[in-house]
Amino acid sequence: MIKIINYIKDVFRLSFHFAKVEFKLRNEGSYLGIIWYLLNPILTFILLYLVFSDRLGLKIEKYSLYLFLGIIMFNFFQGTTNEACSSIKNNGNILKSINFPRESLVLAIVLRNIFSHFFEIIIFFIIAIFFKISFISLFYYFLILLMFSFFVFGFSLILGSLCIYFFDLDNIWSFATRMLWFATPIFYSIGGQVKLFYVNLINPLYYFITAAREIVIYQNIPNIYIIIGIIVSSILFFFIGILIFSLLKNKFAELI
Repeated sequence: MIKIINYIKDVFRLSFHFAKVEFKLRNEGSYLGIIWYLLNPILTFILLYLVFSDRLGLKIEKYSLYLFLGIIMFNFFQGTTNEACSSIKNNGNILKSINFPRESLVLAIVLRNIFSHFFEIIIFFIIAIFFKISFISLFYYFLILLMFSFFVFGFSLILGSLCIYFFDLDNIWSFATRMLWFATPIFYSIGGQVKLFYVNLINPLYYFITAAREIVIYQNIPNIYIIIGIIVSSILFFFIGILIFSLLKNKFAELI
């Protein structure tokens, strides 16, 4: 038990170091710095709001908050998982020369994207002030983000390990996330669309984004199936990710 605890500490410590170094390197020599992290969600938000606010968003209360929260949560998932696909392949020389916890490469990506996500959250908070959203409800978002991070980490472990064995998986996943963008109710509401509702019952992102909107924006307790979906998705993908990664990681160096 002590060995497991120490191993977890080593993984987190090394991952945090990797994430901090990579975050600094990406902003080094850049005049705009962290503003680059905000351009994508802000420009996406402006474009979608101008296009859909008078149509799909007409019947959605506080549509600007609804839209922006959906965008930044999806961006966190998409950015992290896309990077995770190449996290092992891009560090082949390190894997072959140094013995260290392989999980830290994937966790570092999750942590770095959490750093970036915090700046997006600040923008969301600023918008929320104009809608007089309670700061208590905003606090609950971090609880959802914690569960969301467990899910994303587990999913990233699965992708990171399988991409070593299936070289086209990163391209397939990049296409799949674009399809997932349209399937997930980010800029629209499911409403009475029964088929779309059933499709999203197998979409973990639906549960996390819906719960965040209900609690933070509308200050409501989500339906019980939403809460169950969050708990099941977080625990299931986290442990499946660890299991698959543990079974495959010993052959990473040979396959790269």
